[in-house]
Amino acid sequence: MRFTRWDQKESTDVTNDILKRLASVHCSRISESYTREYFIASLTSNNILDLCNYSPAYDSLSIWDAIQVRQVCAFFNKRADLDLGIDRRRAAVDSFIAAESLCRQTNILLDKRREGEFSFPPYVEAVLMTAQRKIASILGDVPVLSDLKIRFGPGATTQVQKRMASPRRKLSQTLACSEDFLPVVRQSLEELEGWLFAECKDASSQVLSVEIHPCKLSFIPKSYKTFRSVCSEPALNGMFQAGIGSHISERLRRAGVDISDQTRNQRLAREGSLTGALATLDLSSASDTISTELVYELLPYDWAVFLDRYRTKSVNVEGYVFKQEKFSSMGNGFTFPLETLIFYGLAYACTVGDELQNKVSVYGDDIIVPVSCYALLTDILHRCGFIPNLSKSFSTGRFRESCGADYLSGIDIRPSYIKDALSAFDVFRLHNFYVRAGDTECAAILLEYLDPSLQKWGPDGYGDGHLIGDAPLAPFKRERGWCGFVFETYTFKPKKDFTVLPGDRVYPLYSTYASSLPLVSEGEDLAGYAREFVAGLPAHSYDSRDRLGVSIPGRNGYSLIKIYVLTN
Repeated sequence: MRFTRWDQKESTDVTNDILKRLASVHCSRISESYTREYFIASLTSNNILDLCNYSPAYDSLSIWDAIQVRQVCAFFNKRADLDLGIDRRRAAVDSFIAAESLCRQTNILLDKRREGEFSFPPYVEAVLMTAQRKIASILGDVPVLSDLKIRFGPGATTQVQKRMASPRRKLSQTLACSEDFLPVVRQSLEELEGWLFAECKDASSQVLSVEIHPCKLSFIPKSYKTFRSVCSEPALNGMFQAGIGSHISERLRRAGVDISDQTRNQRLAREGSLTGALATLDLSSASDTISTELVYELLPYDWAVFLDRYRTKSVNVEGYVFKQEKFSSMGNGFTFPLETLIFYGLAYACTVGDELQNKVSVYGDDIIVPVSCYALLTDILHRCGFIPNLSKSFSTGRFRESCGADYLSGIDIRPSYIKDALSAFDVFRLHNFYVRAGDTECAAILLEYLDPSLQKWGPDGYGDGHLIGDAPLAPFKRERGWCGFVFETYTFKPKKDFTVLPGDRVYPLYSTYASSLPLVSEGEDLAGYAREFVAGLPAHSYDSRDRLGVSIPGRNGYSLIKIYVLTN
């Protein structure tokens, strides 16, 4: 079997055959006999579930062995195409409901505390008070609406599915908001007087035409055992949430917490793996366990009321609508900045007086604190209704992980994850991963599955649209005095929506408005924004019939392009 097209995708069976061949090579390299035999036996008996469930004991593994076992597991444990007999949708629903139950318990506890019927131990109260002050100093005053960068995000709404998401589609729907948004809907829309407000008003009655929606629970692939739950928001809520999220992100950045950049967490994770002085901490269902009362406890009251106004309190889960105990979930435009703010406030408060407090770093629920404060922070998080994920949190030993970086004694042991059935692009990407790691044996195996006509070679540093190698580059326009070279690389074509839509009449106004907003990237879908915005302007084009089209999620084939470089 060979791939002949760059977007060709193979079956699960073919994918397993290729990956098992590579996994066998990795297994044969494991020096520790018990671990080697365990992996070989699991692979030989096709016991993929055991490989997925394997948890490395890093203190007993050499760096070389850790690299091998991590890569074997990475071939399977995030695959969306594998059916291992687990109802992943049911598991995700159960997790969502369990998080709601935990939030309810936290809300009851904090409500009793507010009424004087309960109190935490003095050291917990002291941490919460310090966190409150820190969060208040970061946030500053509640912004006026005119200062917010109100915009559509790249994701789904309650009316538009992710696969068709674009500003044009969203503008073509009757605008929707949550029930709690209604009292301020006119005031909020007046900030968009130039385009959106006019669209919502009936010309004769001046009555606003707005539908009332709960948010809608949906699922996206996460791992072999569960899906990730995401709530799609009503369009109006989503626009203002995105604006609020950008404001909180900017306030965090001014305080030294930049959630557009994961590299600080990654650098500190490496430092922790070398010195042992820093711990990395991860949470389970972090955004789903931010309870409503905790937000009112930790944020200034006027800020909590402001956020409460624009969140969606009710959710539709498989046809059943109920009020959420959590404050917000993924899908809400300010959830990621809000959880970063809360966890940073708590981490800061737990490290007051520690000489390594300047090493505290938070990106979403990826937290780094001095080891000396790890136990206290874990305790505080438990008491606030969160679930530290002890299998992914590290305060002892030589291993640390944070923000997609995995280090054992300072050595990067991050594998290349396969998340679906293999495509030719995945083979290119995996080949290049091996080349960068100096693993010529596994790189050569992957080349066997690529038809020679598909193989394009070029230098590193320009993506994975070509194979990294030492093939000579072609001189370019030397007869005209040019001194550079060219090489060919594949790229996916963006998917375009050219459907004529009712929202096209107001789309130019939105484009003008959006072009005044900077490109935003704080903790959101950067690829989505890259598709949807260029310097704040929604990307659009016209077809041969002069129909307007904008980019939407997905791919529409691929093309072969040339890249000009100055050095060989």
